[in-house]
Amino acid sequence: MSSNPQDLYRRQRILTASPVELIVLLYEGLKKDIILAGRAVANNDVPRAHDYFIKAQAIVSELMNCLDMDTSISEELMRLYEFILEELIGANMKKDTSKLPDLVEIVEELRSAWAELAEQQKGGTLAIATNE
Repeated sequence: MSSNPQDLYRRQRILTASPVELIVLLYEGLKKDIILAGRAVANNDVPRAHDYFIKAQAIVSELMNCLDMDTSISEELMRLYEFILEELIGANMKKDTSKLPDLVEIVEELRSAWAELAEQQKGGTLAIATNE
């Protein structure tokens, strides 16, 4: 186990996160990896760019696996995730960063919506706890 304070904080954050907060963390990681892949391409660091693209693709795959396909929004999210995944694969193959800003914007919008949901859940939990 790492003694790096950032690693310890990150580990604790994951271990104490609610399911919705974990989704937010996945979006944060996805956004970071897309940005870092773009920077690596700009710096002609092809191996590092590939690694970041692969990490981003793995996160999208995990988000896809998390979907409860019994809910109506899941079908729309699945199509969006499939689009993001296809764009990431294409960007990785061609080392083309032209669509990355759009992907970052989509991911940030999703992250923001899930973060708002996480905050609402926290508020609801606190309200229930104080009524007991």
